[in-house]
Amino acid sequence: MSRRTRRQKLRRQRRATFAPPPPPPPSPGPSLGRITLGALVWLVGSVAYLLLFAVRETTARAWVDGARSLTGGGPRGMAIAGWVIIFAAFGLVWALMLLRKRVHRGWLYAIGAVAVAVSPTALALFPMEGLPIVHLISGPGGGAFVHGMRLAAPAGIVAVLLTPFALAKDTARAPVTMITVACVLLTLVAAPLTT
Repeated sequence: MSRRTRRQKLRRQRRATFAPPPPPPPSPGPSLGRITLGALVWLVGSVAYLLLFAVRETTARAWVDGARSLTGGGPRGMAIAGWVIIFAAFGLVWALMLLRKRVHRGWLYAIGAVAVAVSPTALALFPMEGLPIVHLISGPGGGAFVHGMRLAAPAGIVAVLLTPFALAKDTARAPVTMITVACVLLTLVAAPLTT
């Protein structure tokens, strides 16, 4: 190989290293199959959610009757059962926010589906005036059940509101996490003790 050929080869190599990389190929748009599958999942989910709202009295009755059969209608056990049903909806949203980058998408969808399934029952049981479903709570341990639900609501709201601060990169995570856990545990302990 002559000197001239070597020089030309070296120049080509230098130009190749300084040349900008070729642009990436255009990404294909969403396929018709994916759009159809998404629409079908959305439709089935909407129908299931509406059915859950339609049978929420049945699910609420099952929750309260199950809690009564497990605790014997005792005030402490009923307070914890009321705490659990309200905090379950908030706690699952909290888990979704905290685990969104750490677990597989299938698990996130499963957690989201359980949160959606729990919310109609939690909303149906939450004691508000004028709701026709409040009669389910009357009976043994009903007052304690309501007390537990009322204590769980602020714990769930605090946990959901503080989670974005725990996820922010610029803030210290330990104090926010400790405040959240302390609030949740305090309300859980207070539910049976203050009945």
